[in-house]
Amino acid sequence: MFRKLWVSLLAVALLSFVAASFAWGFGMVKFAVISDPHLSYPAANTKDYVKMEDSSIVLFKEAIDSVNAIPDLDFVILAGDLTKDAEPWNVDLLREMLEEIRVPVYAVLGNHEVSPIPPKDKEAPLATLIGDSKYTVVFALQGFGFNGPQSYWTAEPVPGLLLVGLDTTKVGSWGGKVSPAQLQWLENVLATNRDKLTIVVGHHLLVPFREEEKKPEWKNFYLDNAEEVIALFEKYPQVSFYLCGHRHVSTIPVEKNGIWYIENASTVTYPMSYTVYTLTPQKLEYEVVRLKATPKIWEVAKKTMAEDAFWKPTESASAEETLAYVEAADFVKFSMPVRFQK
Repeated sequence: MFRKLWVSLLAVALLSFVAASFAWGFGMVKFAVISDPHLSYPAANTKDYVKMEDSSIVLFKEAIDSVNAIPDLDFVILAGDLTKDAEPWNVDLLREMLEEIRVPVYAVLGNHEVSPIPPKDKEAPLATLIGDSKYTVVFALQGFGFNGPQSYWTAEPVPGLLLVGLDTTKVGSWGGKVSPAQLQWLENVLATNRDKLTIVVGHHLLVPFREEEKKPEWKNFYLDNAEEVIALFEKYPQVSFYLCGHRHVSTIPVEKNGIWYIENASTVTYPMSYTVYTLTPQKLEYEVVRLKATPKIWEVAKKTMAEDAFWKPTESASAEETLAYVEAADFVKFSMPVRFQK
């Protein structure tokens, strides 16, 4: 009798586990996020500095080879700033390199896919005037999330998981916003996909992940209308995670009202990295992968980051404190619960 009872309890527990595991329609999903590669052929206006532009191809190639070596990877997300400034040759190179990735790829636009406006009070070098329209980038990246002329998109890479790719760019600024039309589109998408666990991807940050991030000179790292977007996320329980790039430091998460906002590392800025995520219906875990590159690339990236005043968390921060701040060693591995359990 006790044996039958034990077997029955075990069966119930097993069925409950299976039901919970597939409540959203999937069991386990693994994906990688590569952000801010700033892909660029070496040119008159490129250099290896805080952004390792002249080494960007080597670094992006290493990231691609690395994700291709992950045997159970389901897809890759690119979180914007894909090129230096949307130069035609760099857009062409981007398309060619993305075709080397063996799993589906989903990309969003960054502010560097919006061509810079030449300053009026001085003549800019010719090389800064060749950038193209962001819609040329959208056209070039058809099949990598984009499907048609719209600069934002949705995808369902596995049953029960919805990806929403936002266009957070703003013409004339490296800051960002989500347009009213796009906000309405986003609400329609979320309202009609309540049964799918949802990850939203954009380039710009929505929330500061540390108190120091509220520095006035860093305001363009954040969306102008972040609160509107956050309110929309909080309205729909299936939205659990927002992934972005733009900040060029190591991957860092912050939670607000049950939603996790995760800033992803850049491949071209110290400590040059990408991030691998494992998602189940209960939690999202990640691990940061540092690129190996070469000793010379690491030396220059580390030295320039430590010396550039813009990146210091405070005016009085030492080089060591600045490097520790951007390395975010406490968050190399992290685990977050899914906001809503079905």
